[in-house]
Amino acid sequence: MRRFTWGIILGVVLVLTACGKEESEGGLMPSEDFLVIAHRGASAYVPENTLASYGLAEELDANYIELDIHLTKDGQLAVMHDADVSGTTEANGKISEFTLAELKELSANFRHDDKEKKTVNGPSEDYAVPTLGEVFGQFGDNMNFIIELKDPKDYPGIEEKLVDALKEHDMIGFDENKHPKVAIQSFSEKGLKRVHELNQDIPLLKLISFDEDEVAKLSKKELDDLSTYASGIGVSFEALRVPFIKEMHDKGLAVYAYTIIDAETALKMKAIGANGIHTDRPDILGE
Repeated sequence: MRRFTWGIILGVVLVLTACGKEESEGGLMPSEDFLVIAHRGASAYVPENTLASYGLAEELDANYIELDIHLTKDGQLAVMHDADVSGTTEANGKISEFTLAELKELSANFRHDDKEKKTVNGPSEDYAVPTLGEVFGQFGDNMNFIIELKDPKDYPGIEEKLVDALKEHDMIGFDENKHPKVAIQSFSEKGLKRVHELNQDIPLLKLISFDEDEVAKLSKKELDDLSTYASGIGVSFEALRVPFIKEMHDKGLAVYAYTIIDAETALKMKAIGANGIHTDRPDILGE
């Protein structure tokens, strides 16, 4: 009896998620494929947001590399998660206080609070703080990217610099699998809307946070506003449920779950209809 009941429940879930995905076709983000997004590269194994981390993500067949950008003191697009370099390098201070040349003197290590992982000693090209242009130059022909705008209010003009960089490296458009070469995500609605003003061909993903134990829900006003500029959303996996995902799909919005470190949770997100996952382990599904 229990097997029969769970069979019915699973059948209902699959029908609901299939309908939602079918109705979301036509948006800028793919609706049929379940995307594995390498969070800061293969950051479970290699220091995050480095060329080495992105190279391993490519080897592990990630669909997308996720990375974060800031502006240096001399106006260069540098790739690092935190606004302060102390989280992953041997120095202290905000990225905006360093020139690119000064950043290049540093080496990115595993986060300092992780005592079990060995750090990188000495300067190394693979572990240097990369620029966005360097990442595109090395991986742009073979990999797709989700770029997070970090605190755009602190970097006036970063949206224009980013769009210019995408144009320069021919990263606006689709690959042979009809996947966007680049999507931009941010918690900043203002930053995303500015990108949308600059170029409407770039898919935008709004990152949304919910309180602990809160189930994802958006008001009609919030959802209507999202639909004017976004192609999808990123939500903590703990908050996601089937009805919410279906509602997003009905509005043509893809749903990506962050940040997942185990295969069981990854498979659950796939089963309930999420369009993909952010993970530090691009080999999480072993496919």
